[in-house]
Amino acid sequence: MPNHTPSPQRVAQLALAKQRRQAGQTWYHLTNRSRFKLDPTFEPEDNAFAIEDRSGRAGIYLGTDVGHWLQGKGYWRPFLVEFDVDPKVMDDPGIHGRWGGELFVPATSFDKIKVKRVIPIDAYAREEYGEHGWVESAVGREFDTGETIPLNGWGLPPRNAFPGYRYPGPDVRKMPAGKVNQLKKDLREALRYM
Repeated sequence: MPNHTPSPQRVAQLALAKQRRQAGQTWYHLTNRSRFKLDPTFEPEDNAFAIEDRSGRAGIYLGTDVGHWLQGKGYWRPFLVEFDVDPKVMDDPGIHGRWGGELFVPATSFDKIKVKRVIPIDAYAREEYGEHGWVESAVGREFDTGETIPLNGWGLPPRNAFPGYRYPGPDVRKMPAGKVNQLKKDLREALRYM
């Protein structure tokens, strides 16, 4: 796996982004569903140790630290859903923060969260770290072009290969089925090496 140590400039950008997320603006959800949409009837499992079990309640879990969920918790999913979250949602009944930093938003508050886009997790890594993503680094192919990732003298992908990168699309919800299936297959392959 590549070392995703950001440059000093990137550290400053990340600090600013963290402040924005703490204000309640951008939150994320990892998913297998390429045609993701909010489902007011879905009752997610509560996989955390807690005083109060939230299983059996319709809603969604959101978080701000994608890397923590992928690398720290092993919650690998091929796609990342980016949400605009109205800070007023924190005042709604049933909203709960968790020890791990995630936020449970009950279906009754779905009017205060909006899906901005659904992207491959490697697109997020490029945007956040400026480098090749976790999956594409493990399989040795760029997720968007399929080209072999060039390696440096240490056998690693080049550092800061994507400064200022912004995923141009398409949104995963509009991707052809063949591309969606390839991203899912690449994740399965990558998990053998991680």
